[in-house]
Amino acid sequence: MRLQLSEIIAYPSGMQIRLALTATEICAEIARHETRALTNCDDFSAQWSYLTVTIGVDDLSGEADPYYPLTTNTGVGKGMEYRTVPRYWINTLPTSGTITLIAGWPQIGLEPVTTTAEVGELAE
Repeated sequence: MRLQLSEIIAYPSGMQIRLALTATEICAEIARHETRALTNCDDFSAQWSYLTVTIGVDDLSGEADPYYPLTTNTGVGKGMEYRTVPRYWINTLPTSGTITLIAGWPQIGLEPVTTTAEVGELAE
């Protein structure tokens, strides 16, 4: 399983953050099962899980909702791959020059991991 911070793009009104999660084999099969509600909008009873992301900017932090959770599944059985590339929007530019991301999906075997990204001074 691989989780990457793919891209941070700063705009005058905020930042877009893009992550990429790739799971293979059994983790991919579990991820595919866990995200059925994301791909089946007619399944209102589902309580499935997804990658959980908390973003911290300066003294503010909170759980982020992806606004574009593009997901792909390839293969069947052995050799299966699950890949999701969600984008997150932050309305605040950091005055400290850093953002903190905590991402995890324990249901498929990804315990929460924390990373701090240096983005430089973006706000005035």
